[in-house]
Amino acid sequence: MKRILIWFTEPYIIIRQEWKLLSARNKEPIVASEKRRIKELQFFNIMLAAVYTLFFYMFLGDLFMLIRGNWVSLLGVVFGFLMMVLIKKIQVSRYLKRRDAYIKNDETLIEK
Repeated sequence: MKRILIWFTEPYIIIRQEWKLLSARNKEPIVASEKRRIKELQFFNIMLAAVYTLFFYMFLGDLFMLIRGNWVSLLGVVFGFLMMVLIKKIQVSRYLKRRDAYIKNDETLIEK
């Protein structure tokens, strides 16, 4: 049960850690364009959390309706779950590897 809870809350944990990291980097003496890019990444994290929350609530609501006997809600459960998996995959495999390259505007910094 704890593992399931961790799986569902992992994007929020990553977003909170990213927010702290980006806030600390924004306080350092850096170029104005890098500060702007850091603010854009902070906004991206807020929007990512909002979209993930939307699909999470959709998943829970449709799961509740499915338990009550509405079989059509199975499509909402599957769609919500697949979208949450997609968001987690994008966050871990794409965003985290490209964050520093985006801030510095240098494609050679992309991790493989």
